[in-house]
Amino acid sequence: MDGPFASQWRYPRRPESLMKIAHINWIALPTAGGDAVHIDALVQDLRRLGATTEVFAGTVGATDARYLEALNLLSAPRDGQRALEDLLRAVQGFEVVQLHNPQFHRMDLVKRLIDGLLAQPRPPRILHNMHAMSEDEAGWDVLRHRGLPIIAHSRYIAEEVRRRIPGAEVHELFLSLTMNRAAYTFPAFQGRLILQPTRLSRWKGSAVSLQAVLELLEAGREDFTFFHAGSEQRIFPTGLDEALLARAAPWQARGRIHFIHYSVEQSWEAIRQADFVLHPTNDNGAHGEPFSLTTAQAIMQGKPVIATDSGNLPILLEGYGPKQIIPTRDVGALRDAIALWLDRGVPPGQVTDPALGESLRQGFLRSAHEHMALYGRLLGARVPGAA
Repeated sequence: MDGPFASQWRYPRRPESLMKIAHINWIALPTAGGDAVHIDALVQDLRRLGATTEVFAGTVGATDARYLEALNLLSAPRDGQRALEDLLRAVQGFEVVQLHNPQFHRMDLVKRLIDGLLAQPRPPRILHNMHAMSEDEAGWDVLRHRGLPIIAHSRYIAEEVRRRIPGAEVHELFLSLTMNRAAYTFPAFQGRLILQPTRLSRWKGSAVSLQAVLELLEAGREDFTFFHAGSEQRIFPTGLDEALLARAAPWQARGRIHFIHYSVEQSWEAIRQADFVLHPTNDNGAHGEPFSLTTAQAIMQGKPVIATDSGNLPILLEGYGPKQIIPTRDVGALRDAIALWLDRGVPPGQVTDPALGESLRQGFLRSAHEHMALYGRLLGARVPGAA
């Protein structure tokens, strides 16, 4: 299906393996973020399928992305028009241009980018790719601009898009995630190993989990050590209160709280070693957790999870045995849930848990194939008025 402003030019039908796909995102690895993790895995798999694909991002020194000034979130372009023209030239000749999270930053630039791409002699098919949502109406206006298709990676996001943009062409596709694993060794610890495998940030509930574990430690509990991943922030501030970090500092010195960082490949081994996992994302509504790759990893490895009723988390954990869902922003509920699991053990698994984990694994494995099939349908579709 084509939007009302679809290009009148149509690429000739080509084998999917010959496609040229450009991914435009604000960040790229090693900058932490689920979108960067997904894009990195997706492009590797697309290349294995024979496609030509490249990432364009605003991360200086990215591991596999071409830097463009227009996308740099740390500083605005010195010359906005020139930066936009550089971006347009960079992606010229690609048949598909996928805009990742266009709704969050520099909305006017994104609209001008779309208009510029559609004005090219051989315009590409353009897709929006939503990795998260915002209440900002200006962001939703960007997603409505020119009636472009939208990729969503969870039922939670897809349903909100359909509510906000009636008649939108929404494609629900699974995220990509590398299955490659690398060794990881935790620093020395005592007792149970509790891991929060999210980015260290207030939005991911880091302040809630820190307060909860501090209350347990300060009450004299000595049967666990808390590890929080994602501590190397390259762009996004943690938003954590300095007083809370100062309160945690003595427990860091004693080796009871650790802020750590590991690669995507190491995340599998880190989660596997945890006794249980915390994922207390701090918001609901359009600010809720959009998917949670790390929770999916925990399910695939049968690890118990305490998560908040945020966004897609309850949907993802539905039918999973060793879990507890708690209210968002509720320090007491998280503290009590941790204490209960430490005292009585984690909830038992269910016979259906392995099948749920395998369905997630298969979803990640078929992600690139699903994307390739969508690109093929969009490129092969006859547009209104085309010969």
